[in-house]
Amino acid sequence: MTIPVGIAGVFLWPGTPDKPNKWFLTPAEIELSRTRLSKGISKEASGAQLSTRQRLQHIFTDWKIYTLVLWGIIYWNINATSYGGYLLWLKSLKRYSTAKLNQYGSTSPAVGIFYVLFINFGSDLFLGRTGAITLSCIINIISLIILTIWNVPEAAKWVAFNMQYAQFGMSSVFYGWVNDILRNDPKERALTLVLVNAISQSTTAWIPLFTFPTSEGPKFRKGYSYSLAMSVVLILYTVLVIKPLHRRQERKQALESGSESPASEGSDRGKEGENVTVTPITIA
Repeated sequence: MTIPVGIAGVFLWPGTPDKPNKWFLTPAEIELSRTRLSKGISKEASGAQLSTRQRLQHIFTDWKIYTLVLWGIIYWNINATSYGGYLLWLKSLKRYSTAKLNQYGSTSPAVGIFYVLFINFGSDLFLGRTGAITLSCIINIISLIILTIWNVPEAAKWVAFNMQYAQFGMSSVFYGWVNDILRNDPKERALTLVLVNAISQSTTAWIPLFTFPTSEGPKFRKGYSYSLAMSVVLILYTVLVIKPLHRRQERKQALESGSESPASEGSDRGKEGENVTVTPITIA
C-alpha cells in the first residue's frame, strides 16, 4: 500500500503555501492560501527572519518544545492495551480454541473504531478538544479501575477490556492540537513533532518492563494502576497547562496582529472545535 499511496501523494497532497503542489492547486488558490496564512501571524512568530542558530535558540528557549514533549510522554503512557492482557486473560479461561481466541481478541479494536469516530466527530461538533481528551481518558479510567481491582465478575472484565481502545480515539485530537500550537513556524513544528514522537514512544520501550512484566499477566495490577494514574495526569495537564498556555499564545498573537483571538473569547469549543488536523500515527 505504501507505494501507490506515495505515488498518489505526489499528485493529491496540496503541499504548503511556501511549497505548493501545482498539480493540485491553481495559482489563484495558492495566492489565497498565502494571504490567509499571513493574516494573524507576525514575521517574528513565523520565524521567517531567523538564522538557523537563532531558530534553534528560539525553539529550545520556548515553552512549547518542553511542554509538548512532556504532554506526549504522558499521552503515550496511558496505553494499557499493547501488552497482551486481553488475550492472556481469554487464554487463562481455558475454554476457547485458538481460532476463537483470535476472534474474541479482535472485539476490542473493533469497538475502538466507534470510539475513534465518536471522539473525533464529537471534538468538532460539541465536545471541543479538551472535552474529547477528557472523555477519552474517563472511559479509559473506568476500564482501568475495573482491571486494577481484578476480582470482579467476568462480565465486568469483558466490558473493561473492550473499553480500552477509547484511549486511541483521542490521537487525532491530540496531534491536531499539537499541530495547531506549532502552526506559526513550519520548521519549529517539524522539529518539535519529531521530538514529541521519538521521546514519547521511546519511553514505552522501557517503562513497561517495570509496569507490565510478562510474569504478572494477565492481571498486570502495577501496569493498570500506572496507566490509570497517567490518564488522570493527562486530564489535569491538558486542562491546567496546555489549554491556558495555548490561550495565552493566541491572545499574544492577536495583539501582535491587531485581531481578536478566537481562543480568548472564553468558549472551549470556539478555537478547540475547529479544524482538527488528523495526523496518522502508529500505536506501538
